[in-house]
Amino acid sequence: MFPFLSELKGKADALIFDVDGTLLDSMTVWNQADTVFLNSRGFEVTSDYTDYVKSVRIEDAARYTKERFDLPDSVEDIMNEWNAFVNGSYALHVLLKDGALSYLRKARAMGFKTACATALTKPNLFAAFDRIGIHDLFDEIVTLEDLPGAPDKSDPHIYLHVAGLLHAAPDRTLIFEDVPAALEGAKKGGFMTCAVYDPVGAGSEESWEKMKSAADYSFEGWDEPLKN
Repeated sequence: MFPFLSELKGKADALIFDVDGTLLDSMTVWNQADTVFLNSRGFEVTSDYTDYVKSVRIEDAARYTKERFDLPDSVEDIMNEWNAFVNGSYALHVLLKDGALSYLRKARAMGFKTACATALTKPNLFAAFDRIGIHDLFDEIVTLEDLPGAPDKSDPHIYLHVAGLLHAAPDRTLIFEDVPAALEGAKKGGFMTCAVYDPVGAGSEESWEKMKSAADYSFEGWDEPLKN
């Protein structure tokens, strides 16, 4: 079922969006960074590795990488190497997914409260949002960096925090996510959920089918919920 805004009116007061892979077409950038980083040290990127790192803050991903592969690099050095790889892409190349801008503008015009809840670092997020020019489409933008004690997005903490800032009840707030663990986290918080397809975020066709079954809404491209 698509999240048509005309049908959400009366059911939802707020819409909270993930950024990487949901609004921004950016997941391949991180996948490339992981591949280059691990290959340079003689390791391969595996699906279980990707499943973990794509839903956590960069510091936790770096710590996990160091421990999993017993690397001599410090956590800070790993983070710096990843950021050096991706920074230019966010500043110069990464774009919104087709149709996302139209959906956001329509949601704002219809009076929905809108926000971002993301594991993406602020420098990368703002580099992309400043270039694209979409800051004014969100009432709140919150990253896991803003919540030092918060778990990753498999826990509802970040969603509950953002909903609180919007003065919106979880059961009247729709969360848009492209990663299974994040959708599960939103569900735990009592939120409505929408699965947004991204090939890296979903991980596999089987995983995508499970995401669709578990979520209240789903779509493969932003043009689909704009058809109504």
